[in-house]
Amino acid sequence: MSNQIKKLPFLSLIIASSIILSTMYFINFAYSQSKPSVDGLKVRSCSCVAFRLDDVEDFPYSSPLIGVMEVFREKNIGLTIGVVGKNIDVDTKQVYYYIKQRLMNHGGNNGAAIEIANHSWEHGRFLNFTFVEQSNSVRKTNEKIESIFGITPTVFIPPYFEYNNDTIFAMHENNMRFISANDTDSSVYSRFSNSTIYHLPATAETGCNKCNATKSYASANKSYPWHGIEYEETLNQIKKSIHQYGFAVVVMHPAEYSLEHDAVAFQNTLDLKQLRQLELLIDKIQEEGLHIVTMGNMINHY
Repeated sequence: MSNQIKKLPFLSLIIASSIILSTMYFINFAYSQSKPSVDGLKVRSCSCVAFRLDDVEDFPYSSPLIGVMEVFREKNIGLTIGVVGKNIDVDTKQVYYYIKQRLMNHGGNNGAAIEIANHSWEHGRFLNFTFVEQSNSVRKTNEKIESIFGITPTVFIPPYFEYNNDTIFAMHENNMRFISANDTDSSVYSRFSNSTIYHLPATAETGCNKCNATKSYASANKSYPWHGIEYEETLNQIKKSIHQYGFAVVVMHPAEYSLEHDAVAFQNTLDLKQLRQLELLIDKIQEEGLHIVTMGNMINHY
């Protein structure tokens, strides 16, 4: 009996050590999966640009959303759209019907078709969610997208560009391959990384978020989000990103392409002037000899 008592502290020490080692492995696994390294000092380049249209839902900006998607259809180039699961296939369903028709005409997430990304269930802040809540948000959105469009997304766009290790584990649990936050994400995509979650942060934008009025943002009012900017500004951001990372991801929001109403709120009316800036931007990108691809197809260009 006394020998058994003497063994108990040693046994407890072994159990405690195992728990600590398991925890360290779990943390290391999360870190390694969320932090792929850049390949050496000289970044390999795909010379490609992906456009990412966020906040895709049936309200309140159906006209700007459809207008932007039409530009990519007319120019026969790919576009990645971030769908908010709860708010698609509801209300007037104009955006839903448009996407459905595009997918039918282009045969799914291939070629110049629309690539559908998961932009969460209801655009909540993931940093305030538990792992279970994050995983449920990703899962419900994937299930909704698959049920109405017949496609299971592989790209996840965290709302407000925010994510943590729980987000990465939630993505693993739901078989997601790509995460796209913004350029504060220090982990960028490496074609030769051994990570299973690839980071494709947004490194350029066609609008400014609550920016101060400047020469470039002449019509901007800092109290309103996502004002459209001139194409030269975005093109400079793209060139810088290509030099630094070997690729560029351009983020767009529907409010940038919406007319303002009495300088109080945005209308569900397409801003044709700002849409022209997008057309000029695409033309200039192609003149530079860069490839415009969907985010999920980017790895095929390395």
